[in-house]
Amino acid sequence: MLRLDINLLFTAANLLIWFLLIRKFLFQPVNTVISKREEAIASQYEKVQKLQEEAAEEKDRCTQFQAQIESEKAAAVTEAKENARTEYDRILTEAREKAEQIVEASRKEAELEKARIVGKAEQEIRSVLMDAAVRSMQSGAEDHALYDQFLTKAGETHAE
Repeated sequence: MLRLDINLLFTAANLLIWFLLIRKFLFQPVNTVISKREEAIASQYEKVQKLQEEAAEEKDRCTQFQAQIESEKAAAVTEAKENARTEYDRILTEAREKAEQIVEASRKEAELEKARIVGKAEQEIRSVLMDAAVRSMQSGAEDHALYDQFLTKAGETHAE
């Protein structure tokens, strides 16, 4: 059985002293190390959270920047198309004007050439008429031969 004597009291006191010593010198440093590790892990976790938040903000900023670049690109393409359309219309207008000028110049040149040819033909006819008149004055009897000669010079043949 259990006896209550002084040894039991010393054993209990001994256990209490050992418990206090172990708690003071063993558990307290271990608990301190554990709490420091927990703090380090918590601070690392906080840093990771901050980095994730910063990464998310950077991603949002990059997305906004990319959207802005896309909108600027679309605006630049639209402006380039408008400029190209304007330039196309200007070139087309200039080409039409030049074509009209060329047609007009050709028409005027054709009219001048026609007038020159008509004038030359009129001169030719006048000279033939003058020759015919001179010959008719010189010889009155040869009218029929003179008429045939006139028609030959004028480009017609006497088919009668």
